[in-house]
Amino acid sequence: MSSIPKFAPVPTLTRRDQVAETLRRAILSGQVAPGTQLIESRLAADLAVSRGLLREAIRELIESGLAVNRPYAGTFVAEVNASVLRDVYEMRRVMERQAYIRIWPQRDQSFRTELQHRFDQMIEAVKGDDLSEEIRAEAHFHGLVYERCGNHLMPAFWQQMTQKTQLGFAICQIAHAPKVDFEENHHKFLECALGESLEEMLAELDAHLDRGLATIQFETESPMSSGAVALASSESVIPLKHH
Repeated sequence: MSSIPKFAPVPTLTRRDQVAETLRRAILSGQVAPGTQLIESRLAADLAVSRGLLREAIRELIESGLAVNRPYAGTFVAEVNASVLRDVYEMRRVMERQAYIRIWPQRDQSFRTELQHRFDQMIEAVKGDDLSEEIRAEAHFHGLVYERCGNHLMPAFWQQMTQKTQLGFAICQIAHAPKVDFEENHHKFLECALGESLEEMLAELDAHLDRGLATIQFETESPMSSGAVALASSESVIPLKHH
């Protein structure tokens, strides 16, 4: 039997990781709008880092799909239009439905406790008026069923989708469209997820996704959006923290 090798200690976050996370949170919270050019000289000065280090951090955003490089033009925050988000919600509907069907007879106390805990965290984030944390907490809440349903590909799928899904959550929260009460909407979802009727859960899942998609489509198809989500002016000052 082979022995386990000796591993080196896991390093703490590098400055590149910290810069990438700062930019990621700014994008997902709506501080930096889709379509905004990431001007290296300005961002490097704001963050007090070298342009080389900043370029490495931006490369991480490109690899995760949050930014795109346009030859001879520069790097821009990925644009999210109604068509892209419809595709995201279509895949969520298929995959999340299957995840709940798989997990339904296996919802043990651990699952129920964790889902309630994540719901409580989400509501606390809403009350704390921290949009970035609220978006993260909502994705964390919905991600549990992917983690626990028993299909080992589901968590990987959720990780791949969560960036665009979080952008969708950001749009929902700062869109000008009428929205249902956030806590009431998710409390109904939680009740059904912990309830006894799979049929009711699947119906609520469809309704929940329909409400979110309707809000997003209202915003992305409005005149101010011009085909992309207008979360903030590209000329506005971006309050980024130094690292």
